[in-house]
Amino acid sequence: MPDHWNQRYSLAQDMPPVSYGLTHYQHLLPTNGTGLDLACGLGQNSIFLTKHGLSMQAWDYSQVGLEQMSHHCTNQKVEVNQRCIDLTNAPWPDLKFDLICVTAYLERTLCPQIVDQLNPGGILVYQTFNQVTEIAGKTLPKPKRPQLLLGKGELLELFTELTPLIYHDEQQLASIEHPLAGKALLISRKPG
Repeated sequence: MPDHWNQRYSLAQDMPPVSYGLTHYQHLLPTNGTGLDLACGLGQNSIFLTKHGLSMQAWDYSQVGLEQMSHHCTNQKVEVNQRCIDLTNAPWPDLKFDLICVTAYLERTLCPQIVDQLNPGGILVYQTFNQVTEIAGKTLPKPKRPQLLLGKGELLELFTELTPLIYHDEQQLASIEHPLAGKALLISRKPG
């Protein structure tokens, strides 16, 4: 698996857009404390959250992606603590976070671990692909494996221990251009 992502990130790439859930609902995010960007890719969300005031950890399985992220951090003049980790097979560091964000990544078995790593009162921002494959006759770019696509309402079911603040799982958006086209978004808080 890391070979696929290392190959994908082997060419220099511009930073992708920051997650819609982070930019559109930043008023719900803590402005200090610790954060985790899980499966961080090129680090656009980590950089955004660092500038928002959080001390960020960024974990990913691709060393090449993390190296690309280091260049973006240098260009943006921010520091993010990066860790190359096999999220599904290696033990996670025993850390707690005030915010955890996950974008375009789905591994259902990790959901209890994500909840456990949140501090009481911590915020989860989770945005990933749902099963909507086309809008207005246009095909959406999606992972090819069906197990990487959320069922309707599934994101809420995966995090029942958390209190939902924002939930979008639009099945019929009018435009393929909308940032949440073909995606579900959950922003929730851990009680406590």
